[in-house]
Amino acid sequence: MPKEALADLQKANGLRGKPDAIILQNVARAKEINGMYGQADRDYTLAISMTSNEVNPFWLRSAMVKLQIGELKEGYDLLRRVENRFPEAPEVRAAYATFLAAQGNQIAAQQKYLEIPDRQRQNYVDQKYLKQVIAWPPAMIDGLSTVTSAVEKAADTPVENIQ
Repeated sequence: MPKEALADLQKANGLRGKPDAIILQNVARAKEINGMYGQADRDYTLAISMTSNEVNPFWLRSAMVKLQIGELKEGYDLLRRVENRFPEAPEVRAAYATFLAAQGNQIAAQQKYLEIPDRQRQNYVDQKYLKQVIAWPPAMIDGLSTVTSAVEKAADTPVENIQ
């Protein structure tokens, strides 16, 4: 199904005749779902350039793809703009925690992760939710797993053992 959706979106993009930000972001998402992260990054970047610097939710997907392909700084810069626009969104907070961990700042990553309300935070330890529902790239899932494991370990550590 994802491959067929990608083919249909690419056809729609070709029929349009000129680049369209909405079609491009959908093509990028389909490429991302199909593991074509480099191509998805190019399409997301073009779509972002066409949106007049108005931060949109798909910018979060672009930031995550950038982390997946190793462009940590560029992804983080983009994510900071998304976080500024959508500071309360649980997925943005989880992604931000993942980027902080990727930068080596585990304490800040754990703190950011703990800003997610308890009930919603449960989703981000559920691998099925991460892989199938919100379909994060593998590097994001791995990074977030590191953060959630550290938070769980800290919660299990008696206070007198914390230095």
